[in-house]
Amino acid sequence: MKTIIITFFIAFVVGCTSLNEPKSITKNTKTQESNTHTNLPSSGKIVSIKVLKSNLTELSQRLDTIHPDPGFTMDVSEVKSQIESLSEGITSPMTHYEAWKYFSQLNPYFKDGHMLIASPQLDDQFKSHIQNGGRLFPFDVMIDASQRLLVAETLEGYSDIKIGDEITSVNGVRASKIIETMLARMYGDSLEFRAAFAASRFNKMYWLLFGSSKDYQIEFMHKNKRKQFSIMGVTDEPENHNADVREFVQSRILDNDIGYLRVDRFFYSQEQELFTFLDETWQAFKDANVKDVIIDVRHNPGGTDHYWQQGIAPYIASKPFPFLSNFKIRMTERNIKLGPIKGNQGEVIEGTFNQLVPVDAHKGLKVPGGAYLLMGPLSYSSTTLFLTSLQDSRQAVIAGHSNVRSCTTGRIETHVLPGSNLELTMPTLIFTRPSGKEHCQQPIEPDVYVSNEVINSNEAVEYLAKYITANR
Repeated sequence: MKTIIITFFIAFVVGCTSLNEPKSITKNTKTQESNTHTNLPSSGKIVSIKVLKSNLTELSQRLDTIHPDPGFTMDVSEVKSQIESLSEGITSPMTHYEAWKYFSQLNPYFKDGHMLIASPQLDDQFKSHIQNGGRLFPFDVMIDASQRLLVAETLEGYSDIKIGDEITSVNGVRASKIIETMLARMYGDSLEFRAAFAASRFNKMYWLLFGSSKDYQIEFMHKNKRKQFSIMGVTDEPENHNADVREFVQSRILDNDIGYLRVDRFFYSQEQELFTFLDETWQAFKDANVKDVIIDVRHNPGGTDHYWQQGIAPYIASKPFPFLSNFKIRMTERNIKLGPIKGNQGEVIEGTFNQLVPVDAHKGLKVPGGAYLLMGPLSYSSTTLFLTSLQDSRQAVIAGHSNVRSCTTGRIETHVLPGSNLELTMPTLIFTRPSGKEHCQQPIEPDVYVSNEVINSNEAVEYLAKYITANR
């Protein structure tokens, strides 16, 4: 055991207990789900049987040589059994698209939001599809614990369709079949996380697996009445990681001297813009005599820690605090270059982490009352560290709910599988929350529970604001 003090960079990858567990992997098949759609992704080049099997062998080997401890997130014997089953099921060459559909069935078994098999080529095709005016599935949706597909936002011109209405079919395909097909390829710690992530990128996953069409034939259940509509698909803009940071953050002052700050990511290409926004926000809270603050990270999948350590923690914490207690890292070639840990390639090193997050750079703008951190099913990675470190140091109240493990993986490495050109992303580092390993595999236990029915709506903020006022 080596004891090392270190500041880590945590990279983010860009996905309820009553949901079904992953099913056995489907054997090799070239048949598409029956549908009436157009504009499926292009198939790509043909990949040979030998290459496909070799890729699966390499994947299995990298679990043993790159991951610091795959058993931390997954049942390793089950994963290797599924890899073997996939290999045995390959009886003919596949196109790149078929290979992605086939291999990505492993994603749920990794049980980690930082580990997946993906296709950059298909991502590029999706961006091109959007830029060329392709029409996408028109609704924002939620997937509930019963695997029902629900409307999450109303659509202009369709007053008969309300938030919470159930979508029962799309273009003749049952919604349950659509969800099952998506979840069979979605990655993430838990079933709820995978369902929430699938819902958040539903239009992309729908296009990848079922194609797109100009008009979508959608069947709804509204107040126990079945309705059918033909709805034109929507155009969209490709995701822009260089977008103005104010598209991902907002702040306002609520009634009863409560400040509200929403931060939807901890990764930005123009980071000074974020720190400028945060400086303005804390000054505005000070000028308005804000007593308590709600920090909303329900949709924040993570990023790097310095954003919350420098831009949020000093304004809400009263004393320095740890954000980790231990770590375990695989010394890959990349990690040796990145440092600061030293070791031999292939070695797994464990150590304690004693560094504290400083909180003295608040510029006299520290919030005088309490900080209430509102989390949701998509709060992940660096956001998990943000939540657990402030909870374990008892310097914030955690509200909402979570269903991902409260100790996270990180420092991911991406490897292109030769021949198929599929991408395998894998973590090389495991973080232990400040309170220790005892609760690592359990979700963050909220101090104030907010139900799944309202967690993604304004009602969650309203409920929390009332709680704050009543408990002053």
